[in-house]
Amino acid sequence: MEISGKIIVALPAQGGVSKAGKEWSRQDYVIETKEQYPKKIAFSVMNDNIMNFGLTVGQEVDIHIDINATEWNGKWYNSITCWKVIVRNPGQQTAPSQPNYATAPPQQPTPPQPTQQQMFDNDNKDDLPF
Repeated sequence: MEISGKIIVALPAQGGVSKAGKEWSRQDYVIETKEQYPKKIAFSVMNDNIMNFGLTVGQEVDIHIDINATEWNGKWYNSITCWKVIVRNPGQQTAPSQPNYATAPPQQPTPPQPTQQQMFDNDNKDDLPF
């Protein structure tokens, strides 16, 4: 399955040792889709792929995922694991948006607008107020 969107959260990496004695590491991310009604999807990147993919907040990416459900103590849990990433516009990292006041154009003062009462109190009754 493939999902396109922007990485909005990168959680700290976690690690441990499995029952079989193998070391593992996992880092969770959240991607927000660019649909009419955007969705947020949490997914995991495992082991060496954490460094290979190099995901950061603000990147526009296409991720390929596997969805798997496992049962534990009579309850079912879903896991979403990313196995391939395509970074869109790799040279163009987008940082979280913050206003840049240094480059903002100076604001021009707006002339005061007449009140509704002032518009109707004109001597010339033929002028429309709009």
